[in-house]
Amino acid sequence: MSPLEATRRLRPVFLPLLLALCGCAMPWARGDKGPLDSSLPAVAEPSDEGRAGLSAGVKRAWFGAGEEGEQVARAHFQAAEDALRQKKYAAARTRYEAAAAALPNSPLQEDALFMVAETYFLEDKYPKAFTGYEELLNKYKRSRHLDTAVKRQFAIGQYWERRHQKDPEFFLRPNLTDEKRPLNDTLGRARRAFTKVRLNHPTGPLADDSLMATANSFFARGKYDDADYYYDLLRREYPQSDHQYEAHLLGIQAKIRRYQGPDYDGMPLTEAKELIEQTARQFSRMPPDDRQRLDQMYAQVTTGLAQRDYEMARFYERKGYFKAAKFYYQRVVEDYARTPLAEEANQRLAEIRDKPSMPAPRLTWLSNLFPEDEEDLLIIPPSATPRTATLDLP
Repeated sequence: MSPLEATRRLRPVFLPLLLALCGCAMPWARGDKGPLDSSLPAVAEPSDEGRAGLSAGVKRAWFGAGEEGEQVARAHFQAAEDALRQKKYAAARTRYEAAAAALPNSPLQEDALFMVAETYFLEDKYPKAFTGYEELLNKYKRSRHLDTAVKRQFAIGQYWERRHQKDPEFFLRPNLTDEKRPLNDTLGRARRAFTKVRLNHPTGPLADDSLMATANSFFARGKYDDADYYYDLLRREYPQSDHQYEAHLLGIQAKIRRYQGPDYDGMPLTEAKELIEQTARQFSRMPPDDRQRLDQMYAQVTTGLAQRDYEMARFYERKGYFKAAKFYYQRVVEDYARTPLAEEANQRLAEIRDKPSMPAPRLTWLSNLFPEDEEDLLIIPPSATPRTATLDLP
């Protein structure tokens, strides 16, 4: 007997066994007659008890817990609530963790994870509380506790930022005694907390507050590049924020302080000038004191831009490129007429008015050794170019 023939003979035997092991019902198990023999009797329907057992088995397979697991989880949760009312936070947390493990992927687990973080928060163990809120929001992105969890994270970030401001410390110095602070880098963790608030709930009421807090944290410590970035992000991403006015004024200050002088990049001054003009248009009813300060900043920025062009003109004048020098002096006079440098630029223009555009060539004796009137072998004279052939037709 060939192997193929043996397989064909065994197929009717193994097929029903395979379907039964997979949990699939045969056609006649549903009350239908077998397709090969219509005289086969129908198998009896399963009893109610069998259906109940099958339903519980399916629930356990899909959701990870059955009715018994739900009862256990609710018992743990109720015990945790009782312990919480007695302010036994550690005991309550243990029960909440057991409830979350007993009924995964359920609203009860969501509540239990939130309460685990809350018990840490009530015990002033802020690093562990922050981690607990993160675990909740990582598993349940749209949790019904989202607003409260984000509010707690923002409060923790504020506490860490104020704590570092009161008692600055090196970011690598470990903290082994205070459970309110992280292991190290308290200020960095505060800024990351603000970032998490915005990422976890970008449309929430604290998203713009977190950006403003981050920007102010960098600004207060002289990190003007980072502060400018976050002020700009707040102005663009949250145009309806209550922090718009402050973000404009402080953003101008950050850009001005980023500028390092005429020998460096002038983009911060250009951006500051544009932002000042935008602020004056957008907040036309600002207080008089702020208006005066804005005018002073505008004068400071325009003077810096004029200084850049004036220094460029002086550079070309020293090199003897008077045409380029005249161009930059003229730009100072026209674009920054209200600055003190405009008058000086006018004086310099009058002094170099009759100067040649380019400096006199140097080492002329050396260039004369190589006359330019010699025949260039690479240039083909016109007489040597081939003519187009023409045909004389009869």
